[in-house]
Amino acid sequence: NISNENFFDVPFVDYLKIRASYGQMGNDQVYFNDQLQEFAYLSTYGFGAYPIDGVVVTTLRETILANPSFTWERAKNFNLGLDGTILDGKFDFTLEYFNNRRDQILIQKTGSTPASSGISSLLPPVNAGKVDNKGFEFSLGYNGSATGDLKFRAGINGGYAKNEVVFMDEVPGAPDYQLQEGKPINAYLVYESDGVFLNQAEVEANTLDYSEVTSQLLPGDMKFKDTNGDGKIDGDDQVRLDESIVPTFSFGATLSVQFKNFDLSALFQGATGGSIRVQTESGDIGNFLKYDHDNRWSIDNPSSSSPRLASRGDTYYTGGSFGNNSYWLFDTDYIRLKNIELGYNLPQAVLDKVKLKGLRVYVNGLNLVTFTKQKVFDPEATNSAGTYYPQARVLNTGVSLTF
Repeated sequence: NISNENFFDVPFVDYLKIRASYGQMGNDQVYFNDQLQEFAYLSTYGFGAYPIDGVVVTTLRETILANPSFTWERAKNFNLGLDGTILDGKFDFTLEYFNNRRDQILIQKTGSTPASSGISSLLPPVNAGKVDNKGFEFSLGYNGSATGDLKFRAGINGGYAKNEVVFMDEVPGAPDYQLQEGKPINAYLVYESDGVFLNQAEVEANTLDYSEVTSQLLPGDMKFKDTNGDGKIDGDDQVRLDESIVPTFSFGATLSVQFKNFDLSALFQGATGGSIRVQTESGDIGNFLKYDHDNRWSIDNPSSSSPRLASRGDTYYTGGSFGNNSYWLFDTDYIRLKNIELGYNLPQAVLDKVKLKGLRVYVNGLNLVTFTKQKVFDPEATNSAGTYYPQARVLNTGVSLTF
C-alpha cells in the first residue's frame, strides 16, 4: 500500500495500492471430445460381431489405447494490479494485467501420426497441449454532485483477453497460414470470399482453375482468393483467421443519478473482436433468411458482392468444404442498453399520513436498444443456425411498499 509509506507525498492521491500474485493450479476435471477422461490411463474396449464357422459371435476390440502417463491439466497464473482513489474519493480506479499459461492439455497426436499407420484413430489423448491467455481489465469510476440535491456516479469497465494456441500437434508440412498454433482457440479456417461473378462475361474472363470446386461456374457464383498463387482453387487456399466466435474485448458503462426523491440507473454493455458464422438450412425447406433474400444476386439485380440464393446447401459456396468461407462470417461488435430504471420515492411527510415507512414507484426496461452493424442475428448469438432463445425486450412497472 504505497499511500501508507512516508516517502509517498502526493496530495491529490488518497489511496494507492500495488498487488501481484503468481500461482499454479491443477485441473482434474479433464475433458476430451466433451467426455471426462478420469479413466484415460486404462484401455477401453467395445463389442462387435463377426461370423465364425457360420455363426455370428460377439467380439471384443480395443477402441483406444491406454495413456499410463495421464495426469491433470496445469495452469500457471500471473497477475499484476493497481488500485487507487484520488481527489477526495471522487475518482477511483482498478487496473489489472494477467498472463495465464495452461499446459498438459489433453490432445491426440494425430497431426504427426500418418493415417497410413492404421493407428491414428486409436491414439490416446496425451497431456501435450499448451495455450496462453493474456490481457488486461480496468474499472474507472467518478462520484459527483452538482447541488445538495443532486448526486451521481458514472463508471466504465472493460476487459481485453486473447488466447493463443502454443502447441497442439498439427500436420507437418501444412502451410503456415493454415496453422492453429499462434491463433486463438477455434480460430476460423476458411476460404476467403472475393466477391461474385457479376455476369457470364466475368465467368468467361476467369483465369483461375475452379475444377476442384465445381464443374460449371454460373453468374452469381462466389469467387475465392487464390491464397498460394498457384492458379487454382483447392484446399491449400484456406486461411486461418485471427478471430473466433469469442470477442476479445468486453465492456460496460454504468450511470446512477439521485435528485431529491427521484433516482435513475442505467447499464450499457458491449463487446468487440468476435465474429459468428451465419449459415442456416434455408431454402425449399420453407424459408430463407431475409438478409440473404434482400442482398441476393439475381438476373434483374446482379450483385458483385452477394451470391445468388442457394437451397439447403445446393451450391459449392453454401455446402461442403467450400461452404466454409469468409462471406458467411459476420462481426458481433455491439453496444446495448441492457437495463435502465427510473424511480420515485414518496416524501416522508406523505408517508406519515398513510402510515407507511416507504413507497417507491418505478419503471424499468431490459434490452431496449442495440447498436450493431450485423442485423442478421442477435450479436450475442451462440450458433450459426440461429437456434437459440432470443433475448427479450422487457418493460416493467411496479410499486415497492415498506410497512
